[in-house]
Amino acid sequence: MALFSMTGFGNGSAEKSGVCVTVELVSVNRKQFDFAFFSPIPSPALETRCRELTSAGITRGRIQCYVKVTSAGEFGTFEYDVEEIKETAALMNKLADAVDLENDFTLSKILTLNNLSKNPAERLKSEEFELLVEDAFKEALDSLKLMRTNEGRALQEDLEKRISELRDLTEKISAIAPQVPIKQRELLKKRISELGSTLEIDDSSLAKEIAFFADKCDISEELTRMKTHFDHFEELCTGKVSNGRKLDFLCQEMLREANTIGSKANDIYITKSVINLKSIIESIREQVQNIE
Repeated sequence: MALFSMTGFGNGSAEKSGVCVTVELVSVNRKQFDFAFFSPIPSPALETRCRELTSAGITRGRIQCYVKVTSAGEFGTFEYDVEEIKETAALMNKLADAVDLENDFTLSKILTLNNLSKNPAERLKSEEFELLVEDAFKEALDSLKLMRTNEGRALQEDLEKRISELRDLTEKISAIAPQVPIKQRELLKKRISELGSTLEIDDSSLAKEIAFFADKCDISEELTRMKTHFDHFEELCTGKVSNGRKLDFLCQEMLREANTIGSKANDIYITKSVINLKSIIESIREQVQNIE
């Protein structure tokens, strides 16, 4: 199962009796689930229904739902209720015939009538309006989920590539780490020689100093934990659920291990590698912020 992105867009529409309802869903990052509903005709029951449909398949992110109502049919979408304008024009023609006068009531005059509805949904019963919105909403929700899935798949591929880069860097550090105490031993001998003193290879003071240094700069435990984090991260990427929270937590743990390795290693190459490690982990963490 792929990861799901928290960002996405979806739309859907439904028509009836010359009325078109369009629903747009916009999803953005949010630590918790949040749902906002905007409709030209308030309906708490409809908002609750849409929230329930959304939360059944989406657990994180802020979902904004925008409902738009327009006239539909041969005139396409229009701000005014086209059918009502037709009825008004026919009524004016009938009235002109009844009083035997010329009908000079133009379209522009009809549009100035105070009782002319600019909201096509007002011609629908509340039940009809809610059914249209729900149909359009379900289509928009499917569209949104598809986009979140596709973006999540792309995120997963990118994250797996970056984890592979981290593995390569960690392997190189693991190969270099055992050489650090040996280099330190040679460095100590050189400095002592420069001071005009001599030491035997098996000198106990030198051996004690090297042993202390080796223990102090030992990063084997950190490297082991780091590799365990990589395994866990990849397991979460291919798990049954999309869990951005755990991935974010693992990023924090990887950064902690990288910082410890950098502070203990006392080797210029390892230090440079740690900088690369932290840079990649930070980029992973930025991507993880988009995952549900």
